[in-house]
Amino acid sequence: MPRLLVDTAVLSGAANSLPLAWLDGLELLPFAPRDLTPQTPRAGEADALLVRTATRVDAALLAGLPRLRALATLSSGTDHLDVAALPAHGVSLHTGHGGNAVAVADWVDWALSRLPLQNRRVLIVGVGAVGTAVTQLLTAHGLDVTLCDPPRAAREADFAPLTLDEALTQGPWGAVTLHVPKVSAGPHATTNLLNRARLLQLPGAVVLNAARGGVLDEVAALELRQTGHLGGLAVDTFVGEPRPLAALLQHADLVTPHIAGHSIEGKLRVAHRAVAGLRVALHLPPAGTLATAIADVLACCDDTDLTPFAALDAANQALRAAPQQFEAIRHGHRRVEHFLRT
Repeated sequence: MPRLLVDTAVLSGAANSLPLAWLDGLELLPFAPRDLTPQTPRAGEADALLVRTATRVDAALLAGLPRLRALATLSSGTDHLDVAALPAHGVSLHTGHGGNAVAVADWVDWALSRLPLQNRRVLIVGVGAVGTAVTQLLTAHGLDVTLCDPPRAAREADFAPLTLDEALTQGPWGAVTLHVPKVSAGPHATTNLLNRARLLQLPGAVVLNAARGGVLDEVAALELRQTGHLGGLAVDTFVGEPRPLAALLQHADLVTPHIAGHSIEGKLRVAHRAVAGLRVALHLPPAGTLATAIADVLACCDDTDLTPFAALDAANQALRAAPQQFEAIRHGHRRVEHFLRT
């Protein structure tokens, strides 16, 4: 039986991330998410590893897990993983890429419904699965959407080759929303992508970050919001999670604890994609269906917990009141997807 190192928050249900039946056929080896090292009991016996974004997997950890051959992450993003190191260790990667796209589009819809726009022009930076869902939603609302994704333009001849700096000159913008991966180096690096100089080119605009902490210069954005240069600031992902900049939590217009993609359907869809790939890599049969899992969770929920915008309003209020409860608020958040139901 293959052995799986798995986050204790997944096994306890604290992360509300997947039905344990999806892990049938695996011997489970629990680990505390921020304490996984090669010295973790039985870590060296593991054939596979299942993590959340709370666990960093780097080359040193991989070197200490000699039997490891598959890694699954309950996320769309991979900036907590040293992806480049995986092939050298013979480890396949399985993510939930795109599974939370509709949920993030809902978050953008919520944020824009709470913040006044100076005009109906929205710049979407990053047009992968999430940015595409956001584009569909905002277009359906009649907003004038412009797309900016240089890496995609480099891959696809028919995608408009618009750089961020070129896009910023085409203002004024009502809003700019970020949906890029966090990339630290190379021609399409996104660390500090929306920096002070670029924010200064957005007078009156609402800025939204539901991508990754660090793609937005949070200090500059907060300062420019407080001076009135920006028309609004909504942040879901932060530098230093789960202990973000205290002033940002208190003074941004909207703050949520990295839950833009955490609809009930979105979390299960991400988990199903990641675990399905892991099971194939380990030559295990499929275990459970996504539709059944979603139905089972919804059947146990009080409808009052599920209203998308009310749940996000509650998370915003709770995080301001108790920033030290970032993780608890994150894992306790529940809502259904709104976009596909309307």
